Amino acid sequence: MYYFSSDLHFGSQEDLLIDNRPFKNTKQFKKFVIKTWNKQTNKNDTIFIIGDIIDCDSPDNHSWKENLSVVKKFKAKVVLIVGNNEERVIKYFFNNDFDKFKKYCLDLGFKDVHKNLVLEFAGQKFYLVHKPKNYNPNYINLFGHMHRAGGIWKPFGFNIGCDINHFRLHSENDISFLLYLKPKYWDNDENLKTF
Repeated sequence: MYYFSSDLHFGSQEDLLIDNRPFKNTKQFKKFVIKTWNKQTNKNDTIFIIGDIIDCDSPDNHSWKENLSVVKKFKAKVVLIVGNNEERVIKYFFNNDFDKFKKYCLDLGFKDVHKNLVLEFAGQKFYLVHKPKNYNPNYINLFGHMHRAGGIWKPFGFNIGCDINHFRLHSENDISFLLYLKPKYWDNDENLKTF
């Protein structure tokens, strides 16, 4: 089974405050996510983290190393789609070399790392990309970056950020249900046309 999330920002106390996450500190948040995701998944599952698993705002911020290592604590295999924070890590610490960063992540235990990805399940092809502004009009897009802003639905796809789903993973079944709702209700709702 495939599972999805984004924008964990492990190591960022600021994100806990900005997003009003109900945790005392970043360690408590990380522990909660590990426990919750390991209850949802098993070793045969794959989690797609669609950007910003870590936080890196400057070349002086080295917490990303410890926080990328969280991959070793998950039962399921983890595929990382690069978000803007990973882009900064690549810029500051890997001399803008995506392949070096990818190798580093694979050595840590990630199953794979991509800038974006087309994935097929539930009879549908999806485009996985961190920033919604980079959506692909030929697919249903699964994206992050927005945290709670704008909600879950956009005409071109779904925000699967961790804050939207109370830090639980979105499963294939969850996405299939959203696919059912999208054309039947949301795409045709006159009140949503301005979005």
